[in-house]
Amino acid sequence: MSRQPTDTRERILDTATNLFSSHGFRATSIDDILTAVGITKGAFYHYFNGKEHLCEVILDQAAREYHQLADSIQTGNQGAELLPQWLEMLTEKQRSGQWLYCRLITRLSVESSELNAEMQNKLRMFWLWCQTFYETLIRKAMTEKNDASPANAAQTARLFIAAHFGAMWLDRCAPATEDLASVCETLLKLILTPNVQPT
Repeated sequence: MSRQPTDTRERILDTATNLFSSHGFRATSIDDILTAVGITKGAFYHYFNGKEHLCEVILDQAAREYHQLADSIQTGNQGAELLPQWLEMLTEKQRSGQWLYCRLITRLSVESSELNAEMQNKLRMFWLWCQTFYETLIRKAMTEKNDASPANAAQTARLFIAAHFGAMWLDRCAPATEDLASVCETLLKLILTPNVQPT
């Protein structure tokens, strides 16, 4: 049975996502992708103009997936529930081993100075969206808890994103005894109940 053209394109995207998230953009060559997928250069260039174009498509795909997930949790859920549900959903997706976008975004962000202007812009747009989204979730949680300082939502969102990003990257270099979900729970307690010491 012959493969459909779209199967080849999807296999290239999936394989490159895995390689970029594991080894980084610069350390992954087109030949690495071709070997892993089992295709020729001609087949690769039928779908993509080069490695940069492939990575740009992957970043667009990652952003779409994040936006769809964000839309899915905001339907019918209330303020304080949203942030824990969002983090739980991300954690479950990461644990599945099938969803590499957190790792991918983290890896590419670390090496962003080595990426082309279009990839840098896509990462910048992702992080701006992320900032706004987390700010919205935190503001809703603060409002529901009658927190008197929802104006701090922007700073709190930035701090949370930075801590989450740092925890993911640090875990690659020096794995923690706790998993990322536990780290996020501790962060969440500190954010939503700042006067309570984490256990």
